[in-house]
Amino acid sequence: MTRRFRIQSPGEDADDTAWYWFEVEEDGWVLRQAVFEAALEIPRSCEPLQNADGTTSGGASMAAAQAQLALVRERFGRLGVQLYQTVYGAFTEGAVEVPPEAVDVTEAEFERAWSTALRHRHLSHYVTGPLPEGSLVTGMVCALPWGPGRTGLFVDINLPVDAFVDVAWLPFDPADWPTVGTVAEFEVVTLRFSSARPQIRLRPTAAPPPGEPWPRRAQR
Repeated sequence: MTRRFRIQSPGEDADDTAWYWFEVEEDGWVLRQAVFEAALEIPRSCEPLQNADGTTSGGASMAAAQAQLALVRERFGRLGVQLYQTVYGAFTEGAVEVPPEAVDVTEAEFERAWSTALRHRHLSHYVTGPLPEGSLVTGMVCALPWGPGRTGLFVDINLPVDAFVDVAWLPFDPADWPTVGTVAEFEVVTLRFSSARPQIRLRPTAAPPPGEPWPRRAQR
């Protein structure tokens, strides 16, 4: 039988307060976990989670699921796990002991907290992990599935995960897009997960003037 509960962990002051939400199996094995921290800023365009006492939680530091993490580990190994933890937090794997101060919640209450935590994590800035925002990588354009001027392109950065450059970061004129085989420098913009598949979002650090070849590295 699945159990869902929350725990409020008060700190020395209001900014130290954290709210833990768990979904566990009958033996205590954690299925999903969400954490909100009063000290964390709520991402722009996101709503705060309203608590039962009328207060609001802070930003989410975790929204991790055991099943998704297992798939990521199977498909992408250690790097995939590191990227997953960067986006969704370091999941509590295994069983947890339910403390006496835990408050049982309904499925609807948990799902509301869970969806809020997911939105927070998807719109957060990722400044830790193996590829934090702002990291520079050298990669080779490997595919333009939609053709120049549409949607974006994929870059091989010598890692077993997809790396993608959105059309918004590329020249307006399709003729000025880099071709397959072009090697250039890119900056990590953010991370995304879709169906347990990580994707590194990039932007070129420099684009050439119209008609000129792409530079390998940006000038410093």
